[in-house]
Amino acid sequence: MGSIEFSRRAFLGLGATAAVAATAGLAGCSPQANTADAGESKSTASADASSWKTPPAEVTDFAKEYDCDVVVCGHGFAGITACRELAEQGKKVILVEKQPEDTYAAVGNEAGTLNASILKERGVPEIDPVEFFQNWMTITGNYPNQELVMKYAQNSGANMDWYLSDLTDDDLATMTTAFFPPTEHQMDHLGAIKFWPSVCSFYGDCNQTKIHEYNRKAAQAAGAEFLFGTEALYVVKDGDKVAGLVAKNAEGNLKFTCKAVVIACGGFGGNPEMMADLIPDMAGALVGDEQLSSMSANDGRGVQMAHWAGAHLETCPIPGMNMKGLSVPGKMNCLPQAVWIDENGKRFCNEYYPTSEQRGLATIYRSRKTKFAVLDANFPQYRQYTIPQHAGFTATDENIASLQESLDKAYAIFKGTYEEPAAAEDDKGGMGPVTSIDFIADDTLEGLAKQMGLEGEAVTNFIETIENYNAYCEAGADQQFGRDAAVLFPVNEAPFYACTFDPELGETMVTCGGIITDGEQNALDENFEPIPGLYVSGNDCGRRFGYEYITPIPGVSLGFAITLGRECGKSVAAFLG
Repeated sequence: MGSIEFSRRAFLGLGATAAVAATAGLAGCSPQANTADAGESKSTASADASSWKTPPAEVTDFAKEYDCDVVVCGHGFAGITACRELAEQGKKVILVEKQPEDTYAAVGNEAGTLNASILKERGVPEIDPVEFFQNWMTITGNYPNQELVMKYAQNSGANMDWYLSDLTDDDLATMTTAFFPPTEHQMDHLGAIKFWPSVCSFYGDCNQTKIHEYNRKAAQAAGAEFLFGTEALYVVKDGDKVAGLVAKNAEGNLKFTCKAVVIACGGFGGNPEMMADLIPDMAGALVGDEQLSSMSANDGRGVQMAHWAGAHLETCPIPGMNMKGLSVPGKMNCLPQAVWIDENGKRFCNEYYPTSEQRGLATIYRSRKTKFAVLDANFPQYRQYTIPQHAGFTATDENIASLQESLDKAYAIFKGTYEEPAAAEDDKGGMGPVTSIDFIADDTLEGLAKQMGLEGEAVTNFIETIENYNAYCEAGADQQFGRDAAVLFPVNEAPFYACTFDPELGETMVTCGGIITDGEQNALDENFEPIPGLYVSGNDCGRRFGYEYITPIPGVSLGFAITLGRECGKSVAAFLG
């Protein structure tokens, strides 16, 4: 999937191609701007004139009208699970989805899960929900909504069992679990931070799109109705309560009369204005030609609709997935066992900070000049000390052998003895940053520094930096950046190797928040009071993460959406009575 480059000029030409349904907060039937601008601070004052905050014109002519209990906007992981739960509780529910039915595709494959039956059957260790919760809040600085995090921890296993309940044995046989069984030196914690290989991955013939179809059929069997190719426009309110939804499709404008609306539209990665307004820390850190960009085309309509309806925007910068610390410094971040060196020949951070998504934060606030990861002949051994998380490395014999081949190639090039082998017919290239890095090699650190392009004082700094670092390794205490003693690996045995990376900031996979809700995922107004009938789930729901997306279990984004989507359905059902 290509990324979308964001600029204000490009905004008006962009549309969402992924599942997006919209709603707008209204008095009566007329869309009105959220005059309170709930959740804005002076730092976002420039966003006051942003076009995304202006609701659409009122629609008065309708091709078709519907009466139901609740409308779900979006067929993503949260939307489909909320819809199915509502239908199975006997509520009259209609789901609107912007994608056409014949080309509908779910986005994502891995779902982080605590204690699902399929995982326990395969021997994956059970996780104490309280321990998981405490670990999550430690990593995130206690920012997230504690009720939502605990709901995920306590209900994840049961909800995953339910989500997968219609899969056949053949379907389940295609499921894999990243980082399990663990390799010899795989770690389950680093310092105080814990990690678990508890993920349901569906990359084979049974992918998440197929699983969504199973859940859609279950919802339809319980009475749910699905309208594909339908874009929600705004929420209708009667006073302070939700009264309906306006949408459109090929038939024309559609009017839904209902008591509740669930917004689950997948974030705002495809909207440049919203990216700049709601992630101002990253917008303000751009250098030169860098631009905010995303792999997602979701245009933020869900967050817009909730905001128009009076919902409170998150007041802190909203996290992106792998935006603030994983993609910068990129492939080096996937080499935490190495030593990271800047253009001045100096080490600049704790390379093996436990949470990978936060590991490269220091790079954001440094020059965009070339950085280096430096290692020695023992690196294939050190590389095996890995953590089950995004950017982790599965230290199989095959992957370690591939790494050794890359190092051997670099050394042969250095010695002038390398001969390019004939490509095998089934050669598909490297497997990401763990095997496709081009290393440089040298017999001495001085020679390596020269190949890295360091000169003068930078060479002196480099030699001194490595000497000091090796002393920290020997003493078992990193006095410079506090890297955990368990992962202090010296750089003292030739040959020596390095790889380069030219940092570039700005890309996120998806955005992970927007609207503040209570523990029932009921959207809150400017006074943090619930808006009757307005619910927000999935990546439109705020305060599930901290400063950045994290993965103490790989795939927690989908895991949260599946679990909290169903829990949202339960909350709406209770509201409807």
